[in-house]
Amino acid sequence: MRKSVVLVGTLDTKGDQLVYLKEQIERWGHRVVVVDMGVLGEPALQPTVDKHQVAAAVGTTIQELIALNGPALAMSKMAEGVAKVMKSLWDKREFDGVVGVGGSMGTSAALAALKGVPLGVPKLLVTTMAYHRGVTPDMTGGLDVMMIPWTGGLWGLNSISKEILEVAAGAISGAAQAYDRSRQFKKIVGVTSIGGSVAKYMDILKPALEQRGYEVAVFHAMGMSGRMYERTIREGRVDAVLDLSAGVELLNEVCDGVCSAGPDRLLSAGKMGIPQVVSPGAIEAFHWGHDRALPPAYQNRPRNWHNDILLTMGSTVEEMGATGELLAKRLNESQGPAAVVIPMKGLGVKLPPPPPDAPVPDSSKEMEWKALIRAQLQLTEPGLRTFKEELTKHLKPEVKVVALDAGFNDPAYVQTVLGLFDQMVIRR
Repeated sequence: MRKSVVLVGTLDTKGDQLVYLKEQIERWGHRVVVVDMGVLGEPALQPTVDKHQVAAAVGTTIQELIALNGPALAMSKMAEGVAKVMKSLWDKREFDGVVGVGGSMGTSAALAALKGVPLGVPKLLVTTMAYHRGVTPDMTGGLDVMMIPWTGGLWGLNSISKEILEVAAGAISGAAQAYDRSRQFKKIVGVTSIGGSVAKYMDILKPALEQRGYEVAVFHAMGMSGRMYERTIREGRVDAVLDLSAGVELLNEVCDGVCSAGPDRLLSAGKMGIPQVVSPGAIEAFHWGHDRALPPAYQNRPRNWHNDILLTMGSTVEEMGATGELLAKRLNESQGPAAVVIPMKGLGVKLPPPPPDAPVPDSSKEMEWKALIRAQLQLTEPGLRTFKEELTKHLKPEVKVVALDAGFNDPAYVQTVLGLFDQMVIRR
């Protein structure tokens, strides 16, 4: 079936590459809608939507943008224009996928423009900035975009860059072919969790929700998935929220960890007015990475490399309390039914004591995983008590708080969550 693909780029600076990519997509049998976001030069081909139309979409002209005498300012306005154009095209159901091409300037503009394209619609960037550390989570978070490093992608075509563009054409063509814009979604409960070795509550919760007629979508509360969770809620794809590991990402925000989900975390369900049950999750630890050196304040923390990506860092009672305060402030924005369940035993894990001859762990060095858990479980009770105190101090009275003498993997916790869920759904 013939599909339509939007091709976005600067036809004045990347003209020959865009022409080649257009031809390659057409070879796959698809229609190409070309949107030009160039400013200064003449386009290398006649676009479907020219730069003047893009500028007009945000109430300006190319001449006015040139007069700004600043490429970043001009491209920012063009990105806004492209976003408006994309929305208009989408409302008329005129495309099934988007591919953008650019260096740093084009990539920055394309990322901003693509944020208005709905989830699920294939989005691909061929970029010299793919996976660059300057492309931050705030730029890409909530944006389901694929990236291909544009090898040899400056100053015209060559055999290397042609190969990349041919692969990109195949990728976006296949994705557009697979995309079904008529898909109907079932009733969905969005749940947050972390790995099954820690959070086993899903073993009981998921089948119980399915028996109630819901499909269950589980989001991994490790930062980027939290951003996707919020985006999914905002787009109306989730009917109810069980944000049972919300505290993990909020703790990372408090501690500047790599698994923060940004300043919009825990706001979308409240704005949409849909039911939400929230829990702290495993807030005995946050996460660091290879992107920054460990600051002096964290040097003597218990820690363990969970894998090559994440360093698990022990949290403090004060940080757990600050997480409770932040959670309260976010939930205070809620316009729908909301409740917080605090399993006061936290992980509820019981490990055998270390053998008598085991060396005492050195907290200034990486620890064996079980040693880290032993160290942090000592903080569960005082930490969650402080979390509860700060939460209730700052939380509006309309939000119900339930503190349980249980861990979050205990059946009592799951049954409490389900009970609150049932009440909220019936109330609607």
